[in-house]
Amino acid sequence: MEILSRLPVEPLVQFGKTNYCLGVGDSLDNIETHVCGTFPDEIVKEILSRVPVKPLMQFKSVCKHWQSFIKHDRHFIDLHFNRLKSRPNLLYINTVQQKGLSQTNPASFKASKTLQQSISCGDIVEGSGGEEQVQAIASKVRITDDKWFLYDQVLEPVNGLVCFVDSKTRAICVHNASTREATPWVKSMLLEEENDRLANINRNKVITIHSSPIYQFGFDTEKREHKVFCFWRLVARSRRHVKNSMEKPDYECWEALTIGRDTQWRRINAVPNENNLVKLKDVLPPAYSSYRQVYEDGTIYWSNKEYYSDQWGDSNPNDPDVIVAFDVGGENYRVIPIPEFILDEPRDKDFRLPIGMLVLGGHITLLYRMEPHVVKLWMLDDTADKKLENCRGNTSNWSTETITLPFCCDKRVGGFGIAGSTDKILFEFKEYKDSVTSICLYSYDRRKKTCKKIEMDGVSSFNLYSGRSLLTTFTESLFPVQQSKS
Repeated sequence: MEILSRLPVEPLVQFGKTNYCLGVGDSLDNIETHVCGTFPDEIVKEILSRVPVKPLMQFKSVCKHWQSFIKHDRHFIDLHFNRLKSRPNLLYINTVQQKGLSQTNPASFKASKTLQQSISCGDIVEGSGGEEQVQAIASKVRITDDKWFLYDQVLEPVNGLVCFVDSKTRAICVHNASTREATPWVKSMLLEEENDRLANINRNKVITIHSSPIYQFGFDTEKREHKVFCFWRLVARSRRHVKNSMEKPDYECWEALTIGRDTQWRRINAVPNENNLVKLKDVLPPAYSSYRQVYEDGTIYWSNKEYYSDQWGDSNPNDPDVIVAFDVGGENYRVIPIPEFILDEPRDKDFRLPIGMLVLGGHITLLYRMEPHVVKLWMLDDTADKKLENCRGNTSNWSTETITLPFCCDKRVGGFGIAGSTDKILFEFKEYKDSVTSICLYSYDRRKKTCKKIEMDGVSSFNLYSGRSLLTTFTESLFPVQQSKS
């Protein structure tokens, strides 16, 4: 009964609908024999696809057959992921305070390579109290080993996988936060190769390359593979002419790494779609982006202009305001113009550009601040049948919605949608105190037009000390990070 006792009610009901009965006095071994050998595969998979990842990891030891399809059966892994989309989670990765380091000094956290990480995953549920509070109930908390990962940046999760970046060594590692499986670290050799190339060309000069690599994470929906991309802005100068790393790039390079297939980074030539209405001089994401990564249905999206990119002169002023849509599978991009009726809306000049981007019900959504407590969402339908007309400038696929929030909306406000839900948006409000970013989360119900603060185990704010911290929505998955055997 050990196995059946761990199943949620819904899978147990599915067992009850079958014509297979287990004896009341059956031993655990007999039950496992019945389950593994008597039930057809399609029934077992249908039931187990509703089970969270943690018990599934234990179920792998029931029999080799179960272990095989839990780890390697692509159809079952996809079915399981799609089922779990209806159970929203909150992922919180943060550093654990280490003796001798100042908790209020982010520089000390960035310099240290031995900090432990706390990884928490909470189920987002509606409370039953009179005020109908929203809670994120922690389903697991993991404290990593001291030298678990050497990283200083963590990217947004894609299909349950999280990408860690060590900018010092220019290496990445992809980790499944549910199964705890991870890839080896893969280091980029691009800078070494470029230095050698330039040294051969300029034998009488000492060349120094300054770089601003930008990492993006996505999923190829056709080949069912995760990919990491690194976009390089490179400045090559003789040392006596180098001013600083903020100079405009001399040239760009693009790299890709397919998880589970590539053992090293490969250079790519990302080309624009021939149907684009406009052309850009600078298509890369802003180096100083305040946006969280936005991925949806095989495409990575970014805006070529935003508050921080304007502030740092990081974007080309002659380029129009657009959304760049990078196809993960084809490794090319489309340019989607932002319509004039959005750009020309009456807003404070400090908020001309969007303060955030999110995915809401499958729609790419720009978040604009209209008034101190009011934001407007502009949502774009960029599904498969609309992609071509969007990059040709069609404006009919945009829709809008205005939302009033219980806190002041400025450039520190962001938002993100919940997978599998069209009614809920999570808004984050950032506060800075003693060099530490504190974030409060609010759940907004579009149907009820209510906004409630989220708590997790009684904690209503979350500290993010550096790029090593992450707070976002999350869907558990069984997606592998190593090459599948089948």
